[in-house]
Amino acid sequence: MPNLPPTIHRLFHKLKTKRRIKRRVLKVLFVLLICVAVFSYFTNPFVRFSLIVDPFHAVDYKDGQFVLEDDASTFVKHDAFFKQLALIKTGWHILNSRYVGGPKAKSGSVEEIIKAIHQLRFNPAQPFLISGDHFSMLYPRSLGIFYHSLMDPRTALDEQDWKDRQLLYLKTEAYALQVYENSDRLSTTIVPVAPRSVVLLNFYATPSDTLYSLLYGLKMIEDETTIERLYPYPSNVEASFALQTNNQAAQLLAQHKTSLIRQFQNYVAEVYNPQTGLIRRDITLSGTKDVTHRESAFYDNVIFWRTQQLAQELGLIQKDELFLTELKKKIIRAFWDDTTGVFLEDLSTVSQQQHAYSSDWLIVQMTGFLDPAIPEERYYFVRSVEYIQRNEIDQPFGLRYQADLRKSEVVGLVRLVAPTYGTTAIWSNWGQEYIKLLVRLGQTTGDQKYLDQAKNQLDAYTFNIKRYRGYPEVYDSTGDFFRTAVYKSVRQTGWVVSYEQAKAMYDVAIKRE
Repeated sequence: MPNLPPTIHRLFHKLKTKRRIKRRVLKVLFVLLICVAVFSYFTNPFVRFSLIVDPFHAVDYKDGQFVLEDDASTFVKHDAFFKQLALIKTGWHILNSRYVGGPKAKSGSVEEIIKAIHQLRFNPAQPFLISGDHFSMLYPRSLGIFYHSLMDPRTALDEQDWKDRQLLYLKTEAYALQVYENSDRLSTTIVPVAPRSVVLLNFYATPSDTLYSLLYGLKMIEDETTIERLYPYPSNVEASFALQTNNQAAQLLAQHKTSLIRQFQNYVAEVYNPQTGLIRRDITLSGTKDVTHRESAFYDNVIFWRTQQLAQELGLIQKDELFLTELKKKIIRAFWDDTTGVFLEDLSTVSQQQHAYSSDWLIVQMTGFLDPAIPEERYYFVRSVEYIQRNEIDQPFGLRYQADLRKSEVVGLVRLVAPTYGTTAIWSNWGQEYIKLLVRLGQTTGDQKYLDQAKNQLDAYTFNIKRYRGYPEVYDSTGDFFRTAVYKSVRQTGWVVSYEQAKAMYDVAIKRE
């Protein structure tokens, strides 16, 4: 091109330069992507060649009790570099799992699929409990929310399954307590980033239920009657299994008591408004519905009540039954909307004007805040179930968080990529709590319709276990497996233990009819 005008020569030169820059940028991005993939793999505790150290891998079993040995300290990284690294790693796991994760269980009966999930999720060689797939980090709330029924011996498959479940739950509790011993704040998430180091992240705000879950976990490994009081039903199997974590629970409580008291004081100072006697409205807290902005949510207030109660039971603070009684009255008075027959989602102006509902109100059952066996409290359950069914929130099966999208309440990124995730999608965890409630209402009212409705809901979940060869974490609003361009439901989540508990409760109720 020697005879071309100078202007054309300069244009070709600029184009070549832009192409070279573009190729270099793409190469750099490719190298960075490879680095992220490699880092994410080797810091994933659930892969074969993980570099993450399990601080409680040495475990003895003596005199019918588990004994944990703390083999390694876990350090908390607070600097910005590691926090960004942890965020990138978390995002990578979600995207990677969306396209290559979530294998199906081998085809077989429902019982065989459930057994396979137990073997996958409750392997005591793992460092802590996870929902599965892309959740390679620890969400401490799993102890008190998503795996709250794991320590129910009435649903154990056999003696080995019971031992595995206890041990992994115990290790998870000990791991979380060890991490927070080295931090003045709690978090929604603990992310391993080096062999003995973790980063504390919040998705998407300060946690409302982490301390509750830590205290709940201690209570569960200390007292075998805790779960039986929350879900009273006789065992449906001949074998009975004893709790084998009592001694270790006492040791963990003694070891971390000072730290727990400090965390409790910080928690109360941050979330509680002494003027209103409720959770502050000027802060955002993260609970199970962590993708939405809420002002003093009903869920957070009930969690606060139960955290206070657990702190008293575990001896972290002095007994004060009057405070708990008055707090409970304040919560009910502030949130119950008798016009629609629901507990308001939160105390925001929009919520009160629109009579907003959210299915995480069922936390009242999981915490014992309300009891359907008490006639005065049963009223709230009956009215709420009527609302759910009137608005078809339990259709095609339960349970969606709400009937409408309310997209403006969803946090920014989720609003763009998965707006239905924490709104109109169907959550198996709340679906099982709904079934358990229907069973208990059938027993306490004597009304057969509740048991019939519980059966229909259970049948839908039983069908889906076979259909998807697993126990999906979440479904879309039509009842299909949840997936978007960037997120896919966990297929084989250990939350299946809650389904097993709901089914056991129903089977016992039917036998007594």
